[in-house]
Amino acid sequence: MNIVYSSSDSYSEICGISIVSLLENNKNIDEINIYIIDNGISIINKKRLEDTVHKYNRNLFFVQALNLEQITKTSIYVGRWNIGTFFRLYLSSLLPLEIERVIYIDCDMIIRHSLEEIYNIDLDNCLVAGVDDCRSDLYRIEIGCEPGTVYINNGFMLIDLKKWREVDLESKFTKFINQRKGDLTYMDQAPLNGILGPKKQIFELPPVYNSQRIFFDFSYKQLLNLRKPNHHLSKEEYEDAVKDPIVVHFTPVFISGTRPWQKKDNHPFRKEYLHYKNISPWKDEPLRRDDRKLRKKWMTWICKITPKFILIPVMAYLHATWYPKKRIKIAKKRGALY
Repeated sequence: MNIVYSSSDSYSEICGISIVSLLENNKNIDEINIYIIDNGISIINKKRLEDTVHKYNRNLFFVQALNLEQITKTSIYVGRWNIGTFFRLYLSSLLPLEIERVIYIDCDMIIRHSLEEIYNIDLDNCLVAGVDDCRSDLYRIEIGCEPGTVYINNGFMLIDLKKWREVDLESKFTKFINQRKGDLTYMDQAPLNGILGPKKQIFELPPVYNSQRIFFDFSYKQLLNLRKPNHHLSKEEYEDAVKDPIVVHFTPVFISGTRPWQKKDNHPFRKEYLHYKNISPWKDEPLRRDDRKLRKKWMTWICKITPKFILIPVMAYLHATWYPKKRIKIAKKRGALY
């Protein structure tokens, strides 16, 4: 089994804890090769990552990061994210040619069960598999997709690298990025979904493989009212993702604010995260403070005290209507939509 992470030095602890959860719960796999795209990881944290993987008798390889702005010949706007998120679009170049299938995992995830079944699924004619991101159709329209098209969250993906190379998918991603002047909605999710979605080359996984924080902050009905998805998970899939997820994704949400490596976080799976931390080389590292800007903290506080019957319609309009419509206007102005 081939696994890929991408990490900066500041995220190496979080990456390492995710790897511990992966290896603890995949002892049934004969061979696991972990590739970490090195976006400036320090020597000490590289040693800790090596010690972690070798403790389980697995293989670890560090991969040299790419200069994406040189490749794309454009300045890429990253906002609150890291440029490293784009590296997963270029795995067919980053990884050795003999690697034909990989699972990409975001650092801010823990793996609670074996990935053997999902690693070996038949993708048929699809080039990638992931969990739908539960967004309104306006986000699909903004990247040139038809309403109802699968639009996945890129945090957890099974990738057929052999097919990516055969169709030279990287050049298509680069063209998409150039066309939009490096300004992309939800970063690398835009080119991946914008290229593969219209061709129906995305295999949809059940939400247990990417159980995001928003599932825990809102009920099923509230989630649908908030995100306004036309293509959405069923109530049974939602309940499975909340009760016994295979992969927990600690995505930030406006109403909760913090994440489990920060003080005073209250995620339902925080204890599990701390369990993996406590058996990792980072066990003695203190929990991090909430270093968000004051206005972000105030927004979270306001959202928490606002009754949900008021909060949900307001946030639904902002996130499911106003923002994607704004992005559509920008795309049209740049000639990316016709």
